[in-house]
Amino acid sequence: MKLPRKVGLRSVLGCLATVVFLSACDRTRETYRHYSDTLTTGGKLRTERTPVDAVFSNAALAENFERIALNREYSRENDVLVEETTPSRISRWEQPIRYHVSGKAATGEDRLEYTSFALRLANLTGLEIVEEESDPNLTILILDAEERRAFVAELEETGLAENMPLIIQWAEDVYYPCVGQVAFDDLDGGLITGAMIVIKGELEGVLRSSCIHEELTQTLGLMNDDPDVRPSIFNDDQEFALLTEHDEILLRILYDRRLKPGMQADEARPLLPEIISEIRPGGA
Repeated sequence: MKLPRKVGLRSVLGCLATVVFLSACDRTRETYRHYSDTLTTGGKLRTERTPVDAVFSNAALAENFERIALNREYSRENDVLVEETTPSRISRWEQPIRYHVSGKAATGEDRLEYTSFALRLANLTGLEIVEEESDPNLTILILDAEERRAFVAELEETGLAENMPLIIQWAEDVYYPCVGQVAFDDLDGGLITGAMIVIKGELEGVLRSSCIHEELTQTLGLMNDDPDVRPSIFNDDQEFALLTEHDEILLRILYDRRLKPGMQADEARPLLPEIISEIRPGGA
């Protein structure tokens, strides 16, 4: 998740100039608290699964699936990530997911929320998604400011920092409350083999839950955000905080066995109407 720089957060940061006596951790927490309040007051961070004011058709589902599953937010130019929408291929897991949550800022409530949400995603995708500490292929870090500094130092010392530019930016930039990054053995093959999710421990309430929902879902293969997709968490306007019915259907489409990892849009597009009509018969 990346917060929009033009919607509220800059004014919040300005307000915080008067509270410089707070620790860095407290300043970050207060920034996100004010931002969350601003969004909620503006009618955003909604938690409805099926919002009555945001109906969608099966045709819209097909278009939105292509926007979210067959595009990515970033491209790589000369080993540098550039923020621009780029066509991609069907990407998904084909092996069980073993996740582990760690970090001093991780709470028992976080772990319970991950357990519940992982079960929901498993039911939608057919994947086995369970917590396992010993040998995870999905690492979830919920870190405070001190841990973030130590984590970045470790990445730089081991030479891994250049492979994790978004995670480095997350650690250093308040505009990134949470970020997910996936790993492939072969990008063109589309098989996701590992992932890392990082969340700032200063997040609270619905904004914290929003990071849990969005990043875990995106690391399953729905990797893009698009301003025209609604009702969805895959839209950086933050209107919806939690996974919607629309998003659940996108996941079910992605993990339909008629689609294959590595497929491009021209290969997947003809299959979508039949898949969607079976998932949602009678959809307008």
